[in-house]
Amino acid sequence: MPLTVIRMGRPSPSWQESYVRVKKGQRLIVDAEGAWSPDLRNRTGWCGGDGMPNTLAGDNYLKPGANIGALLGRIGGGGEVIVFGHRYDNFVHEDGVIYIAMNENPGHNNQAGQLMVQFIVYDADE
Repeated sequence: MPLTVIRMGRPSPSWQESYVRVKKGQRLIVDAEGAWSPDLRNRTGWCGGDGMPNTLAGDNYLKPGANIGALLGRIGGGGEVIVFGHRYDNFVHEDGVIYIAMNENPGHNNQAGQLMVQFIVYDADE
């Protein structure tokens, strides 16, 4: 039987603990709904979990090369940064707690909105 947890994602480049613990081999589905706005400096732009279309992040963002404003995740305190976007479905590669953040420049601090993020975790044998 899968575990389902819903958390609010703040529009921030600071990693937020989901309090959802996963183990290597489990199937993880992440669904995100809502709208948030990254700090685009000279303009306002609302987006969902996929971030701003065709607006790739530079080297000073959490995940360079991914859309600015995309929902990111990682497992554990220093795990690989994963682009969850509005929908993610894959198997977990390590044990730990899931953290989420907005793909944003840590020096920017004028974000708005929120995403409701649903985590569905299946046992490794399901």
